[in-house]
Amino acid sequence: MPRLRPTTNRRPAGRDRTERRSLRATVFDAMHELLEVRDWSAVTMSDVAKAAGLSRQTLYSTFGNRQGLAQAYALQLAERFAGEIRDSINRNPGEIETALHEGINGFLLASSRDPLIRALLTGEIKPDLLRLITTEAGPLIERATEVLTPALSESWMQIAPEQARLAASIIARIGISFVSLPPEDPDQLAGGLTDVVAPYLQKVVNLDIQS
Repeated sequence: MPRLRPTTNRRPAGRDRTERRSLRATVFDAMHELLEVRDWSAVTMSDVAKAAGLSRQTLYSTFGNRQGLAQAYALQLAERFAGEIRDSINRNPGEIETALHEGINGFLLASSRDPLIRALLTGEIKPDLLRLITTEAGPLIERATEVLTPALSESWMQIAPEQARLAASIIARIGISFVSLPPEDPDQLAGGLTDVVAPYLQKVVNLDIQS
């Protein structure tokens, strides 16, 4: 008789990634709600697990510890902020200055509204959070750069990959540097940053706008 191959419970990698994203989104939504009503210093892993409807074991196995949870939350904020610029580029074909200005302004407004950033700037001093967006901001800058690079190279801008990554890195560094000290007038600052970055992009954009 032919030997039967043992069955396995392995699931497709794509499904695992989707489930991880869904779990993280649930946890981040729970953090968002908690931070709307209490300071980060008063939020425990147990609080987050309960608000997300998860066990503490699941939360610890996914994020490691409280600092790991904060870093993961900050990373998705970097993606969201960079997404503001990406979406603005897509909305404004052929309009480099408008795309940058609207995107950077959206970036700054989103960061100032986020409850984790507000928690950082109010209440007790939080050196663990401050490090995430200052001396240890490298992962955030890298994640934002990863989101912005294809937005510059694969959109209507068609910037060469190396130049796109350089521009994306500059934009990400500038934007994230203002997260810990939000400007009083985001629109004015966005205009100033656009004046600095736009001339470079105008030189390297590979596009005949008349076509």
